[in-house]
Amino acid sequence: MALSLRELGSGALKLVGMLIPVGLGLGASKLASPYMPVFTEWVNSLGVWAPVVYVGGYVVATVCMMPAFLLTIAGGAVFGLVKGSILVFIGSTVGAAIAFTLGRTVLRGWVSAQIAKNQTLMIVDRVVGEEGLKLMVLLRLSGIAPFVLTNYAMGVTSVRLSHFLLAMFGMIPTIATYAAVGQAGAQTPGK
Repeated sequence: MALSLRELGSGALKLVGMLIPVGLGLGASKLASPYMPVFTEWVNSLGVWAPVVYVGGYVVATVCMMPAFLLTIAGGAVFGLVKGSILVFIGSTVGAAIAFTLGRTVLRGWVSAQIAKNQTLMIVDRVVGEEGLKLMVLLRLSGIAPFVLTNYAMGVTSVRLSHFLLAMFGMIPTIATYAAVGQAGAQTPGK
């Protein structure tokens, strides 16, 4: 079945709409990369306030849809594998909960109207509502869906906040991997 020009244009517009935040995130991470050593040094200089400032920065980065993997690596470099992973988990969970809630409150009305117009979207919304925890854990474990986008996207589905938050435990392997990379980089001879 051939696509009409209108359907093709609509699909292209949706694709561009999805790629804009991804492109902005990639651009931000490219710009932020050279400053990561400076950031790491600055966080280290904060003493007892370093963990609080780091978690706060992680929350802001998550809500602003910035790529969090650089901060996760920095957490490993600054705080080590275990403490860095714990701080990342706290920051990512708080940031994800805020993004989820913003998505649910700010965007829910419009998205609900869009879902109601499309039988397929109604089914997806129902399945996510019924199997939200399982789906969210699998998404978090797989790393297929970008973390910052998933936080907002799940806010406009019927997945429960409690399931959304429980599924954050699925992020632990990814968090620990990036934190280990940061710790290894910080321990590299000649640095």
